[in-house]
Amino acid sequence: MRHRDGRCTRGGAMKRYVNLLMGALLAWAGAVQAADMSVGVEGLKNANGQVLVAVFDRAADFLKQPVRVAAVTARQGTVKVSIAGLPAGDYAVSVFQDENGNGKLDKNVVGMPVEPYGFSNDAAGSYGPPSFQDATVRLADSGGSATITLR
Repeated sequence: MRHRDGRCTRGGAMKRYVNLLMGALLAWAGAVQAADMSVGVEGLKNANGQVLVAVFDRAADFLKQPVRVAAVTARQGTVKVSIAGLPAGDYAVSVFQDENGNGKLDKNVVGMPVEPYGFSNDAAGSYGPPSFQDATVRLADSGGSATITLR
């Protein structure tokens, strides 16, 4: 293609097509929405330490590899934690009150937790943690919430 100033370029139609395609892809990628999950943690008996929250999106990663984590200062009663930027879908949430600030859920000699803990849906396992499915909550495009009572 020859321009008015005498320059010659090739592939004008192809460049326009590629630019149009890239624009459409960027618009589509921007349309994927991220939602916020509000997690209410109830039953804090004291204000010691922090409340640690972990969000999981797959059964294979449950209690191993969270997609989001958050921490808030503990206070007696109820605390709220906001987890931002999650795509709509199914999630399981685990929380515990790290009363001594060591960053882990402390257990006794037989493996039972000695710090307050809980799961979304207030799910409980028979001999150990609940399954991912029992703790699953659905997060809509518009966001959602989960309330967890510590045990």
